[in-house]
Amino acid sequence: MTLLSAVHDTAFMPWLEPAQIPVNRADTALQYFSHFFQAALARSAAQQRDIFRLRHKVYCEEMAFEPCRANKLEHDSFDPRSLHACIKYCDKDTLAGTVRLITSENKDELLPIEQYFGHCITNPVLTPHNFDRRHICEISRLAVPVEIRCKQSVMSNDRMTGLNTRESQCRSAVAVSLYLLAMLMSLQSKRHHVFVMIEPALARVLKRIGIHFQQIGDVIHFNGKRAPYYIDARTTYDTLQHDYVELGKVLAQQLFNEKAAAAQTTDSAVAAELCFSAAS
Repeated sequence: MTLLSAVHDTAFMPWLEPAQIPVNRADTALQYFSHFFQAALARSAAQQRDIFRLRHKVYCEEMAFEPCRANKLEHDSFDPRSLHACIKYCDKDTLAGTVRLITSENKDELLPIEQYFGHCITNPVLTPHNFDRRHICEISRLAVPVEIRCKQSVMSNDRMTGLNTRESQCRSAVAVSLYLLAMLMSLQSKRHHVFVMIEPALARVLKRIGIHFQQIGDVIHFNGKRAPYYIDARTTYDTLQHDYVELGKVLAQQLFNEKAAAAQTTDSAVAAELCFSAAS
């Protein structure tokens, strides 16, 4: 089974069957996310090129974390063994963000956090080599373009009025949505043990909405302050705020249910069971 088929196969996903009882939700901006954005797996070379192009724009041109390349595509040796997902605008053929999940099948396929930052990990228990290689992964290359990135903020539970406000608030949720995509892919592919190198400030933001990454090592200076973090994706459903649980349902349908992705309707997505619930 290929990496993509592992997350695309819905045969073992009973939690995506429509719920019998309608979900009653408050009128928050997040419920309109699918009106403006669509999540998708990169299923073709062309889709991956679009992702590599966005990564070049963000990592090479905007942030100068990587050298610019003549072909305007940013990719590396980890991409062939990664699951790639993106968020697109619904009304135009443009990416609003992307993220990848790097996998490992054996001890020779180190995660970047092991290969480059292993010396920073101080927790003797929560290290990649303590888990089955087939059940570990690393969130990497999360990229959001500057026109969205500069507007990022933590979503609130306030009631929203006006389409422009809703769209603006949904735009501010794009980055968090990419972390939800990573959690969904890790659960669906049964790679439950998730590692990431992120800023402590970002870890605190994610914790406020219920994604509880645990710091497992020292802070270092690498494109800003970074530290190694770990999370068991199966615990996320228990801590995630309600609005983001509902958003996760929408994203799960868009990623793993072709009919729902084609229809792009909020109602059918809301009625689905979030794949986080498989862990509960």
